[in-house]
Amino acid sequence: MFISKFRIIFLILLVSLSVAGFADEEAIKKGRALQREKKFEEALQIYKDAIKKTPTEDLFIESGSLLGKMQKYENARTILEKGLQTYPDSKSLKNLLALILIRKGDAAKGKEMLEEVLKADPNNSFAKSWIEKANKGETTEEPEPGSGKPANDKSSSAGMGSSPTAGSGAFTVDNSLPEAEQQELAKNLYKEMMELEKWELDSFKELHRKVIEKCPMTANAEESCWRLSNLYMLGEDPPDFESVISVLEHLLKQYPDTPLLPDAKNRLLIACQQTRQMDKVVAIYEELFTHDPEPADDKTFMVRALEFGDALSAVGRSADAQAWYQKVIARDDGKDSLEARVARERLAGGQ
Repeated sequence: MFISKFRIIFLILLVSLSVAGFADEEAIKKGRALQREKKFEEALQIYKDAIKKTPTEDLFIESGSLLGKMQKYENARTILEKGLQTYPDSKSLKNLLALILIRKGDAAKGKEMLEEVLKADPNNSFAKSWIEKANKGETTEEPEPGSGKPANDKSSSAGMGSSPTAGSGAFTVDNSLPEAEQQELAKNLYKEMMELEKWELDSFKELHRKVIEKCPMTANAEESCWRLSNLYMLGEDPPDFESVISVLEHLLKQYPDTPLLPDAKNRLLIACQQTRQMDKVVAIYEELFTHDPEPADDKTFMVRALEFGDALSAVGRSADAQAWYQKVIARDDGKDSLEARVARERLAGGQ
């Protein structure tokens, strides 16, 4: 009987944790989407409401980070201290609270908290880095989102505010440094990234862009292109497909022989499809079928050919689209696959 009761209690606890984790994840997704729309107060309310229901560590971090970006440092301090009451051993909460204290002007108290982190984790790179910055006086504050206030040129890239270079857009490649110096700079920028906390997404984006623009002769630049596309694709909800396209087009143009080529083109194809940039989808498929006109796997061929036909139809090339639908039906060879049925429907509809 005891074992049965224990199992029931365990299952109830497991389900409760799963539900809490899901609610936490959904709230964070909604909050980040609102932040991208500059609706900071609405995002903050999402986090506050979620904390009342499921006070998870990540929700406290999201709330504190957003309040820091808004320069509401006292409010950030309050929410993070509350978080530490629930998660007293959280190094991430302590690091973020220390950063808030430093931004607020209480460098001594911030350093004290960072020292506390280092006692528990002597190799914590974030704490080490910010103690060093505080000792050097590199604690300038970031502008409030949407305030129009320019950022201080001396502010660290490990801050909480969004950098003007952290978003999407064309890349300005600077090859003025010798290759050896580019290698050293890339190494230092990646070291700086290792010192960031997971909630500093804007700083990750900014540093990867610096690698791409300032260190174009290094292998790190190619890696940063891919990692930056990951941040736009997987770190945003919904994904920032326009930025994914921007960075991957740069990767493929700048490094046409990159070993990342297959994965980059596949992700670029998905981003172009999602944004309905069908002219680019057509161009990608034209190149794909030029290099691999007859994939051995029937399923692969039919899926590609069907999507190619749809893209051709979308850009007004109806005759070409119909030819590809016919190729799908021919490759199906009477098996009546889903792709063949769709192709027949497309032809019957005059697409």
